[in-house]
Amino acid sequence: MRISIAGGGTDLPEYYRHGPTTVVAAALPLRVHVSVADRPARALAGLNTAGTPWHYLLPPADSARHPYPAAAAVVLGLKSLPSIAVGSLVPPGSGLGGSGAYSVALVDALARWSGRDLPPHRIASLAFRLEREVLGRTIGQQDAWAAALGGAQRLRFEPDGSVTATPSPALCSALARLIDTGLLLYRVPGTRDASRVLSRAPEVTPVHHRRATAAAAHTEEAFLSGDIAVVGAALRAHWARKIAANPAADHPMCRRIGQARDTDGIAGFKLIGAGGGGHVLIAADPARVDRARAFLDGLGLTHVPLRISQQGLDSTWSTAEPGRCEGDTCASA
Repeated sequence: MRISIAGGGTDLPEYYRHGPTTVVAAALPLRVHVSVADRPARALAGLNTAGTPWHYLLPPADSARHPYPAAAAVVLGLKSLPSIAVGSLVPPGSGLGGSGAYSVALVDALARWSGRDLPPHRIASLAFRLEREVLGRTIGQQDAWAAALGGAQRLRFEPDGSVTATPSPALCSALARLIDTGLLLYRVPGTRDASRVLSRAPEVTPVHHRRATAAAAHTEEAFLSGDIAVVGAALRAHWARKIAANPAADHPMCRRIGQARDTDGIAGFKLIGAGGGGHVLIAADPARVDRARAFLDGLGLTHVPLRISQQGLDSTWSTAEPGRCEGDTCASA
């Protein structure tokens, strides 16, 4: 999954059709796991090899009725589907790009099951098509690309929908400094559907496009500075613009955080993801981090250790162990 650093929302076709846009995102070590196999028990066994107590589990019997596998079959040109099991420690609607991560893992696992080894950029492109074109969800491209590539990525979207992804080591270094000094991630009770929130946004005009791209550049510079106070100011400005442009993105918890006093140590914040629910990114005053944590704990939020993952899509392929059905194959992502 990922946190969106700058330019979130401009990865939608509604924005980049007016001209190139740039989104900066960083991958987290929070994942969606997909296991596919010829038999249901084998798919579930492949998912549970680590014995993880999944917060979200979609067993093979239910996956047949889930829209995503059928959409994946369309983009991959598959005439049939194997058994599919899905697990994650994070529930859907978290704001961390879980549906994009799910789509990436699903496309990769099904491609490998069908005998194809596709490169990460191709997986990302197909995962976006799965959600946007086949399922008709109002989503952007950054989630799929961040999930497929990992690390901190600078993603440039052209009017024709093509993407150029450039790793940003400078941002990784800056994020490490910020995490050490007061950049915090908290889980917010409840979840929201990003597609529904984005579908209520006003029509994007060339003026909106220019303002959004300028704001993205400003926020990226703030994070690259590695200065938590500068980041806090940028996050405050970002959130004000976001809810002014689309009031549906507002959230009761953000209104409560916005009421924090200077002594509470909250320099700035934003909800992660277009859905505006699930997780909130906090810039805390380094001298008052403990005060900020106490304030956020008092609101009923849960602290989530923040770390950037350099690894994107991770795949395995196995055959049945001796004594089991020969030719029974399992692909996991």
